[in-house]
Amino acid sequence: DVYKRQLAGSFDYVVAINYNRKAGTSPLDWTRPMGADRGGGIWLHVDHGGPTHGCVSVAQDRMAELLRTLDPARKPVVVMGDAASLKR
Repeated sequence: DVYKRQLAGSFDYVVAINYNRKAGTSPLDWTRPMGADRGGGIWLHVDHGGPTHGCVSVAQDRMAELLRTLDPARKPVVVMGDAASLKR
């Protein structure tokens, strides 16, 4: 289908954002502890040239670089928001 073709390669490199999901489970687990109405399934993934549904997409070479740089043992944190909110 067209949607699947548009997303081809988008999830070749991916980082799950641990928002409204059960920690330690697969990002494909649809458990939403805060409720489905709060969203979830937010990812950093390869850009596919189209909109996302709350995800952040980056160029494939940058995504690969990010994955080489992140060290899970250091418990990285992804902070998202507009500049004004992040200044707080």
